[in-house]
Amino acid sequence: MRRLYTLVFELPGSVWDERFSDAEWFLIRSRSFAQRRPRAGHWAGSCRGLPPHHRVTLTKLSSGKAWRAACSAARRESDRKVHDPVRRRYTDRVSPARRFLVYVRPYAPRYAAGILCLAAATCLSLAIPWQVKLAVDALRAGTGTQVVAVYAAAILALAFLHGVARLGSRFTMLGAGQWVEHDIRRDLYAHLETLPPAFYQTHRTGDLMSRATNDVSALRALAGFGGVMLVGTTFTFAGTLIAMSAIDPWLTLWALAPSPALVLLARRFNHHVETESTAVQEQLGALSARVQENLTGMTVVRAYTMEEREIEAFGRLNAEYLMRSLRLARTQAAFSPMLGLISGLGGLIVLWVGGRAVVEGRITLGAFVAFGGYLAHLAWPTIALGWTLSNLKRGLASMTRIAEILDVPGASDGEATATGSAPIRGGLEFRHLTFAYEGRRPALEDVSFTVPEGRMVAVVGPTGSGKSTLGSLVTRLHEPPPGAVFVGGIDVRALSRERLRSSIGYVPQEAFLFSRSIRDNVALGDETAPEARLHRAAETAGLAPEIEGFPEGWSTVVGERGLTLSGGQRQRAALARSLVPAPAVLVLDDVFASVDAGKEAEILSSLQGAVAGRTTLVMTHRLRVAQEADRIVVLDEGRVVEEGAHAELLEAGGLYARLWRIQQIEQELANE
Repeated sequence: MRRLYTLVFELPGSVWDERFSDAEWFLIRSRSFAQRRPRAGHWAGSCRGLPPHHRVTLTKLSSGKAWRAACSAARRESDRKVHDPVRRRYTDRVSPARRFLVYVRPYAPRYAAGILCLAAATCLSLAIPWQVKLAVDALRAGTGTQVVAVYAAAILALAFLHGVARLGSRFTMLGAGQWVEHDIRRDLYAHLETLPPAFYQTHRTGDLMSRATNDVSALRALAGFGGVMLVGTTFTFAGTLIAMSAIDPWLTLWALAPSPALVLLARRFNHHVETESTAVQEQLGALSARVQENLTGMTVVRAYTMEEREIEAFGRLNAEYLMRSLRLARTQAAFSPMLGLISGLGGLIVLWVGGRAVVEGRITLGAFVAFGGYLAHLAWPTIALGWTLSNLKRGLASMTRIAEILDVPGASDGEATATGSAPIRGGLEFRHLTFAYEGRRPALEDVSFTVPEGRMVAVVGPTGSGKSTLGSLVTRLHEPPPGAVFVGGIDVRALSRERLRSSIGYVPQEAFLFSRSIRDNVALGDETAPEARLHRAAETAGLAPEIEGFPEGWSTVVGERGLTLSGGQRQRAALARSLVPAPAVLVLDDVFASVDAGKEAEILSSLQGAVAGRTTLVMTHRLRVAQEADRIVVLDEGRVVEEGAHAELLEAGGLYARLWRIQQIEQELANE
């Protein structure tokens, strides 16, 4: 019997569903998911890869396998529906409080247990003044000391149980806050991994690090101790007012007389704390970005003797951060004394009105003592209200800053229609490719040429002619227009990024190495590669003799960004890394830029055998490298101006011939 599964997507104000058959479920590749929980015959939860406010509900399902398949389908449908301009209603901004509650909801049982513990702790603490009331009244009535001893024992027992309940609330709610922090940091990091290079070109690394650390920590404080304080103060206020009303409603009203002033003060305080907290977090991001830039560019700073200038610039940023932090601290510090003053006025009123009530016999002395005890119960929540509101506003401000990143659309495979998972083989083709970076003139205009399967084509041209852009478009680091770039006869837009990039060995112009061993960096593309393959790749890239000369050989740690190696060594390590997986397509972007002529000839000689039978696209300004290619494409200002073999282009006397003569003269001058 053919069953249909219904996948329901729930967003604020919108719901839609999709139906899938049995076969369709298992055609979807299973991926990781954040959470699943059987509930009332269906599965519900949040799926990693979906925006945090998206929910998935799956009916008629009984297995986690089908749930994982549903989550994978949900990601595709979410990408299509959220990023489709026709369906912009699904991308309405969500308040930071609702975004935050999405992360809190999976730990509702923990919070429920913590709230029950806080409720029990509140009841136990409120029972203590009542026992004092009974004890005082008993003493006034002249009963024996045995009765008073019973009340004293009851108070001790209540205090002990109150401590146990309070401890239970801390364990459950503070632990849940740690998990909320874990989930937010996980989703933020996972989303950062999907963002295109253009995002990182417009956002400073230090600011992103500040959001991923300081802002996430502020949310942990809100989800953990902030939640304890918020619930605890609410219960204490409500319970204390009920107990006070049970003693004397009119006296309770007199005690609450200053409350309107408290409400007005709290509203004003909230506004200032929210504004100033955001300003502090933004300045901390700017400060972190400055530190990160200087640590990364320390060589340049010292080379241009910029130390004093950078210290002064950092001092200005640090002073601004101090000023904003002090302004926030002054606001927070001024609120607590004002709260104490208002609560003190309530105490004076109670002392005057309550004392007269005792004298007139309307309430007993024990009731008056208990009322004073309950009024003292209100003192701490009143003072803690300032911290709680400050923590709440600061946490929501941090959620807003994190949501700014989560709301940036990540790279989507929503248009991928090509089926299969096998690596792609075949040639490269560019058809009337026109591409421009945002806010700039076109980097490429009407570019058309092919790289036949198993052949090498070199792309040359002056600086800024668009050579590197071709490599980023082939690998979809930047998104090409539809129907413009093809690999193996398939539009790259129709291929999933995972399948496309696993089929291509790409070496960018700026070689980046991780702060790991040379072995780990070279094996990055295939961590299961045998040692023999790593050594062959290093030999082809001309790096093997130098690795053997390092004190620790292949285990040598290259330092952050590989800065312990020379520029040429970093480029050759990146070249070796691209050869290890043995891809059918190679895209090499100026990999010889930092290599001297002798090493260049050596690498070219060994590279000829390595690229044999592979489709190879080489972008270079070194025409000796282009000379070895089967065909050469010449770019100038983003357009193809010449195309042909080396000898043909020299004979034509165009741009390529001029560039060749210039490099020949430079070589002759260098040899003199």
